[in-house]
Amino acid sequence: MNPLAEELNEILRNSLAFELLSDYGKRIYFPKGIISQSNEAKQNAYKYNATIGVATEKGEAMGLNSIFNGFNSYLKKSDVLSYSPTAGELNLRKKWLEQMREKNSALGNKNCSLPIVTSGLTHSINLVAELFLDKGDSIIIPDMYWDNYDLIFTEQREANQIAFELFKDNKLNIEGLEQAIDSVKTKKVALLLNFPNNPTGYTPTVEEANTISQMVIKKADEGKKLLIFVDDAYFGLFFEENVCHQSLFALLADAHKNILMVKGDAATKEDMVWGFRVGFLTFNNKEMSGQQYEALVQKAMGSIRATISSSSKPAQTILFEAMKNSHYQKEKEEGVAKIKRRYHLMKKTLANYNDNEYLKFLPFNSGYFMTFTCAKDAEKLRLHLLNKYGIGTISIKDRYLRLAFSSIDLEDIEDLVKTVYQGAQEVLGK
Repeated sequence: MNPLAEELNEILRNSLAFELLSDYGKRIYFPKGIISQSNEAKQNAYKYNATIGVATEKGEAMGLNSIFNGFNSYLKKSDVLSYSPTAGELNLRKKWLEQMREKNSALGNKNCSLPIVTSGLTHSINLVAELFLDKGDSIIIPDMYWDNYDLIFTEQREANQIAFELFKDNKLNIEGLEQAIDSVKTKKVALLLNFPNNPTGYTPTVEEANTISQMVIKKADEGKKLLIFVDDAYFGLFFEENVCHQSLFALLADAHKNILMVKGDAATKEDMVWGFRVGFLTFNNKEMSGQQYEALVQKAMGSIRATISSSSKPAQTILFEAMKNSHYQKEKEEGVAKIKRRYHLMKKTLANYNDNEYLKFLPFNSGYFMTFTCAKDAEKLRLHLLNKYGIGTISIKDRYLRLAFSSIDLEDIEDLVKTVYQGAQEVLGK
C-alpha cells in the first residue's frame, strides 16, 4: 500500500469512517505530485510559476477568441442548461472525427468508432482501464509519466505497472519498450504511450515512430493481443520538423487484427480550454465491424452513465460552434506559435549550460515541458527555488525537475533558466 494512503489510514484509524472504508477506500490517496506541488506554487511562486500544464500570457490563461466569445454571444438557454447525451453531442463527435482525419493523413478513411466525449483525458484513461484491465493485469508505461496513472492503474484497477526507461543514452528507448512487451508472459498485452510526453516534452521522430509501429506489428504477428492506448493530450504542439506530426493511433490504425488501438485526446490543450474538461475516446481494430464499434461505445457509455452521467453541455456547444468559425484554425496556430517561440528560446538558453554538473536536461522537442535530471535531491531543489526565489517547479521521484515553459512569458525564459541553475549550484553543490 502506498505510504500516503497508510498515513491517511492511520489518521482515520479510530473513526467510524475507517471501519466502513472499502478496500479501495483504504488504498486511495491524494498524491504529493504535480497537483499538490502546483497548489503550493500558486501560494508561494510570486515570480515564476512553471508547474502546471497551462499556457499563460502575462499571468492570464491563453485562449481563442472564437471560443471565449461564446460566453456572451450565441448561446441559448438550451445550449447551457440541458443535459448532453451520454456519449456527447453528436455534431461535436462527428466534427472531431472529421478534424482528426485532417490532422492525421495516415488515418485516411480507415474505419474507427465515432469519438466518445469524455470529461477530459483523465476520464478517458479511467474508462479504458475499467473496460480492459482486471486486478493483476499488467500495463506497460514509460518510466516518465503523469502521476494520475498510479491512481488509475494501481489503486483503482489494482493492475501491475511495468515501466520501461523512456530514454537510453539520451535517445528514445524503443528496445526497452520491446523488452517490456516480451516480459509479459500472457498473450494479452496492454501499453500506454504518451507523446508529446509529460513530463519530458518528447515526441518520436518520424523514423522512431515508424520503428515503434513496425515493432508492435511484429509482436502482433507473433501472437500478442495488443491494447495500445495513445495518450494524445498535447497533440499538435510539435516544434521540430523531424518530429512525427501524426498520432501513433493513425499510424497503427488497421495495422493488424491483433492490435486494438485506443486514442485519448482532448480540446483541453489542443484548443486551450483546460477548464472545459472535454476529451474524446476513439477505438480502431482492423477486423471490427460498425456494429462491434457501436457495442464497444455502448459499454463505455454504461461506465459514463454509472459515474458522471454525461459531460458538460455548454462546453461542448461552445467548442463545436468555435470549430465552425473561420478564425478558429488561425487562432490555434497563433497560440501554438507563441509556445513554439518559448520552446526555441528555452533550447537556446539551455545550450549555455551543457556542461553543468548538477542539472542535465532530457531530450525535448514538443509539448509544454522540459525536464532535468538532478545530480541530487530534486525535491530539495524545488523547495529552495520556491522559498528563496518564488519560482514554482515540479519534482518527480526525487530525481527529476520539470519546468513548464508554456506558462512562462518569452521575456522571462532566460531569467528562469539562469535562476534554476543558480539554485542548483546553491543546493546540489553542497
